[in-house]
Amino acid sequence: MAARLMGYVSASNTPTVTIAVDALAIDYLVVSGGGGGGRDDTQAGGGAGGGGILTGSIAIGKATYTVTVGAGGAGRSGSTGNGADGGVSNFITYVSGGAGGDGVRSNPGAKVGASGGGGASPNGKGGAGLTGLGSAGGNANDGTGQYGAGGGGGNSGVGGNGSGSGGGAGGAATANTLTGSSISYSGGGGGGASSSGAGTGGTNAGNGGAGSSAGANATANRAGGGGGGGLSNNGGNGGSGQVVIRYLTADGASFSISTTGSPTTGTSGSYTYYQYTATGTFVVA
Repeated sequence: MAARLMGYVSASNTPTVTIAVDALAIDYLVVSGGGGGGRDDTQAGGGAGGGGILTGSIAIGKATYTVTVGAGGAGRSGSTGNGADGGVSNFITYVSGGAGGDGVRSNPGAKVGASGGGGASPNGKGGAGLTGLGSAGGNANDGTGQYGAGGGGGNSGVGGNGSGSGGGAGGAATANTLTGSSISYSGGGGGGASSSGAGTGGTNAGNGGAGSSAGANATANRAGGGGGGGLSNNGGNGGSGQVVIRYLTADGASFSISTTGSPTTGTSGSYTYYQYTATGTFVVA
């Protein structure tokens, strides 16, 4: 348990009164949803960007805290277009979602997000990643050999460029160990290809589609981008986000902790953690 001191001075010469307010020191991980892969009805769609990741440590007082877990963006289906962006996650701070993959190559480029979407083929440009949250998506090639779309950006690496050999690879994911296990989040979706050689997604993200194949869906609650669709086929759905809160078990004994949203709870070494895969609350009393 940490103590925060608050001072108050009256208008007279009364001495300062110091009040100790109990606060619980926590570590947190906030991961937003990954974007959905793009579809291009004449060539191939770009892979989507992975969700954003923020970690931190803070002392919080007795209160009810809202936990929001962002949904994965839907892959584009039925016609040419960009995939949907991933949903925002929130606990203490808001984290923007990953960008949907490009499907409309006549645009200036793929969308910007926590990590950027990959460009649709031919010649689509990858979108930028937001500073501190992720990386840029890759560019598509010009159609020489075949049409290869760009891979979506990942939290730890940019998306690969498409080429005559196929779609670009999705950017690298980032591993986190707040639960005691190493979990990889926010890889970029692989770029689609018009005939063969679809781009491979980052860890827990979707692979691109090749030829007449759809892009693959990302893994739920791992915030990866969906794969870009192959020739005239749908993009894959992005993975939903996650929020993890942990504190020293000994510190928590001084408080009453309760939750809604059915988070998974457990212990790892000296810590107790709560792992949210759906929206809920974290209550310190």
